Amino acid sequence: MSNFFEIKNGTFKAGGKEKIFDLSLKIENEGDIVCLLGPSGIGKTTILRSIAGLEKITNGEIFLKDLLLSSKNTNIEPEKRNISLSFQENSLFPHHTVHKNIMLGVPKTGPKKIDVNEIINILGINHILEKYPHQISAGEAQRTSLARSLCAEPDLLLLDEPLSNIDENFKEEIQRNLKKIIKNYKITTIIVTHDSYEAFYLGDKCGVILDQTLKQFDTPYNIYHLPNSIEVVEFLNRGVLIPAKVTSPKSLENDELGIITGNFAKPISIGSEVKLLLQPEDLHHDDKSNLKFDVVDKKFKGANFIYTLRTQKNYFLPVLVESHHIHQHNINDKFGLKKPIHIEHIVCF
Repeated sequence: MSNFFEIKNGTFKAGGKEKIFDLSLKIENEGDIVCLLGPSGIGKTTILRSIAGLEKITNGEIFLKDLLLSSKNTNIEPEKRNISLSFQENSLFPHHTVHKNIMLGVPKTGPKKIDVNEIINILGINHILEKYPHQISAGEAQRTSLARSLCAEPDLLLLDEPLSNIDENFKEEIQRNLKKIIKNYKITTIIVTHDSYEAFYLGDKCGVILDQTLKQFDTPYNIYHLPNSIEVVEFLNRGVLIPAKVTSPKSLENDELGIITGNFAKPISIGSEVKLLLQPEDLHHDDKSNLKFDVVDKKFKGANFIYTLRTQKNYFLPVLVESHHIHQHNINDKFGLKKPIHIEHIVCF
């Protein structure tokens, strides 16, 4: 078997309108998790529905375990795919209890590899088993739907914003437990989410969908540290682009920040004028430095602050500092940056 799952040059349509063109991705190993990121309405859910067989693709091919599921002329029925899709909205049967809803997903024949009680306990829904959907919260309903999908023992699990209704103080625990279940039982999974932190934690690979195409498909580390386009940078909103000139194979220069050294993500000709990506962790605080800028914003993130500095040319630089650092700054303070600036991954466009 070449790849466990693969989409080749897929074009996806919903409501008579083509949403995503020429998308290709593959999942090589059983039990891997792929997370799809993108803005609302871009077509992420359409991809899941098409993989499940609820929508037809207009071009390309979808394979699962070397079986052709979908093409322009082929569309295997959803019930014959052994794919489980958990929708974002509540899809529970209102006249059944939580327990009954979960058991509806359990295969009726053959040996069971997934322990239903373990799934119930890990997802924290054992206290609501005898309640009906109208008696539980949106977050509990979402976990119940998730449990039902997991207990179906699918070859491929599709999750559409599976944790969007979970309380923030409970979400990290559920993320850990969900990943534990998927990895322990080797359930190959595709997750649609708008939360990049969630995608980076859960995904072995992540795909960023923008402008009707898959812009980047890579490891979470590479998508964060080595984004391949300005569009991906702007979508992730994790940094700022400033002008610079390449001065050597390992350095460039900005008029206000001076020489910046590091390793280029890709070779760029000396003398090239580029846009340099600066992320919050790339710059370092130093009160003794003569390179100082005004603080115009300060965000407390618990373990750290993110200061925003304004340069003379009106660029806004984010700087991450541990929250227990000795000299905290306020708005309008002068904030020193350590020189010379060194960036591990120099990303330019």
